Amino acid sequence: MSATDNVIGVSGAIDGHAHLLAEPDYAARHLETAAACGIERVVVSGLGSTWGMLDNAGVLAAAEAFPEQLVPLCFLVLGRAGVDVVTAAKSRGFRGLKMTQPLIPYDDERAFPIYAKAEELGLPILFHSGVMAHVRGVYTSAEFMRPMRLDGVARRFPDLRLQIAHLGVPEYETATTLARIVPNIYVDATGSPNGGWYTAKSAEFMAGLFHWETWGRKLIFGTDVHYRDLPAAIGHHRRLLSALALTPEEEARVYRDNAREFLGEIQSDYQTVGYVVEEKGDG
Repeated sequence: MSATDNVIGVSGAIDGHAHLLAEPDYAARHLETAAACGIERVVVSGLGSTWGMLDNAGVLAAAEAFPEQLVPLCFLVLGRAGVDVVTAAKSRGFRGLKMTQPLIPYDDERAFPIYAKAEELGLPILFHSGVMAHVRGVYTSAEFMRPMRLDGVARRFPDLRLQIAHLGVPEYETATTLARIVPNIYVDATGSPNGGWYTAKSAEFMAGLFHWETWGRKLIFGTDVHYRDLPAAIGHHRRLLSALALTPEEEARVYRDNAREFLGEIQSDYQTVGYVVEEKGDG
């Protein structure tokens, strides 16, 4: 792996999935390391003290301190939070929502008012998907967070943008198939460079998942690691995509524009890659 493999050469590169830890000066140090790796903006959330992270108030304060570099998402727990949390997130300046460790499945009808309000307010949602780290006191289930749970959500709320994290580990093909077919679903390939899922995967494995022509429209670059691990995470990400031979346009989409589209900063149409059945009259 060469030194350039952990530096992104796309102007305005965005890390679309990161967290702020509850460590002294963490935001500043994360941004300093990110900048050295070619990342200009970072989409951040905090899951609170259970995970050693900032809470929503801390994330918002960090984003106010670094308004040009940090894009804050509001963390909420499905089954506990109400619609008022979504409304408050918008008014406080959060740019989207972050969901993980839900108490109910993502596609439970009790969650629909949350999604409806997020869609109305233009707040996209980053969903943890698949198996998650084991932390005592977090009473959830990976079954609640399977990527297929988001299919019905995306179809019922077509103007709500959804990001499936970690390629739905271990249901990678489900996650990428949803991104291929459902226009408002994106994926990221985040994971730990220290023995995480992608360290055992090859570039050929990824090329098999992202096999359709317009795959570069649906993958959002992200890291989801401590700032110390940013160079290694970026190197792994670029290694995984090497067999796809990205064009300059695809590089720009994956490392910048897809995140901007997810955040609602730019708009473009995605032509779904699947079978579309047109409703026909009786003649």
